[in-house]
Amino acid sequence: MAAAAIAAVPMATGFAFESDAAVSEETDSELLAAGGIEAEMPAAGAELAEPVIMLDDDAELAAEGETETDAAPIEVAAINDTVDADLICLAKIVRHEAANQSMTGQLAVAQLVMNRVNSPRFPNTICEVAHQRGQFFNTNAYNPSRDDQRWANAIQVALDARNAISDPVVGDAVFYHAAYVSPRFHRSRPRVTQIEDHIFYR
Repeated sequence: MAAAAIAAVPMATGFAFESDAAVSEETDSELLAAGGIEAEMPAAGAELAEPVIMLDDDAELAAEGETETDAAPIEVAAINDTVDADLICLAKIVRHEAANQSMTGQLAVAQLVMNRVNSPRFPNTICEVAHQRGQFFNTNAYNPSRDDQRWANAIQVALDARNAISDPVVGDAVFYHAAYVSPRFHRSRPRVTQIEDHIFYR
């Protein structure tokens, strides 16, 4: 209905566009009234205030006498994006152990490392887990290129795993091996899943 009414309003130079031809406030009001629209025209030179659209939640708060600032703040977990020694250790593990896997396969290895960090059965820092005798490798002696996409992916995956951003893809697994080998040690361990070329165990 309103659209039809607006369409019926005769156009006046200076009403819809800026123009050198001045049009009086009375003329504008008359044109609006002829189209069935009642509106008070602002005085010449007055600032136009933009309408404020109140959302449903805001309307409920206003009805209760509260403001948006009174509402309980929403907690958002902070992301630790510091490139420190532990992040570098984790990125090196991902790069060395899973660079030929998809991002999910790389995340699986990174999450397994974090499972170890969070388990009382293993050291409690990423670098200590990496350097634990007979487990991963000496990341200090491994220096891959840091100027390629594989390193960028490893850093991205390491940040994801350290901050627990993605859903777990390996559950609570703390051991794994390549699918093409069958170590005796893993035969007695509960198998969690296989992701591409790696098999994961608790």
